[in-house]
Amino acid sequence: MKDLHIHTKYSDGEYDENEILKRIKNAGITEFAICDHDTIEGSKKISKILKQQNSSLIFHSGVELTSRVFDIFGGVNVHLLARDFNYDEKGINDLVKEISVLRKKKIQRMVDFIDKIYGIKFTDKEIEEIQKSTNSVGKPHFYKLLCKYGDFDRIEYYRNMDKLHSEDLRLDAIKVLELVHKGKGNVTLAHPKEVMREYNLSYKDIDKLVAYLKLFGLDGLETEHSLHTKEDIEEFKKIAKKYNLKESCGSDYHGENVKPDVFLGVCKKVNTEKNDLIKWN
Repeated sequence: MKDLHIHTKYSDGEYDENEILKRIKNAGITEFAICDHDTIEGSKKISKILKQQNSSLIFHSGVELTSRVFDIFGGVNVHLLARDFNYDEKGINDLVKEISVLRKKKIQRMVDFIDKIYGIKFTDKEIEEIQKSTNSVGKPHFYKLLCKYGDFDRIEYYRNMDKLHSEDLRLDAIKVLELVHKGKGNVTLAHPKEVMREYNLSYKDIDKLVAYLKLFGLDGLETEHSLHTKEDIEEFKKIAKKYNLKESCGSDYHGENVKPDVFLGVCKKVNTEKNDLIKWN
């Protein structure tokens, strides 16, 4: 069973390298990738462990890069999954360094936004502690901190945070494609349904977006994902086939306390009453 989109505590996931590896094995996964947001630390650690264990698991290096396509639909935020690159490749490390600087700017923007929405000012010490705990501070970290000040609805919090604009704090998607390819890695467009939701796009719009990125070497499309319904999967498969893209499957697992409805190696059928689970081969 494959799962090519998993997160660890080194971005906004719940578990460290040892615990996530234990859970991956228990889930019966035989091929996987760690794709933390904008950091390769967790991926590198697991790669090292697997080599030491002489493991038979098929492992792909990975990272989920926060990016933006500037020249279509007035600009579109996307997440690009870079995989199968060498950890020492200069291009990948340059991208991670660049997005790290941008993320630090975003942290302050998020802190100011939370103050504006909830009237809560985090202390410098609290922010420093979060930054020490992970290389990729995100919404889950600030939600956990916010809850120390009261009982706040998780769904409402994420809806509020989605209103925070950070288009200028993202990597250029075309640059990502160029540098990852120089390092012999490949790039997949992650969870296209999320792009559809954010910009109220249709399947035809996603087709146009994919066609544009294909011009610059897009390698794959994440057709199967925990957000995707059966209809979504069918439509995205058509698009992948149309542009000769490699199909990718990923749970986008973060941990039960971060994303309670997402499970390792399985895709939840959103459109069924029985709430059946589809396991990927």
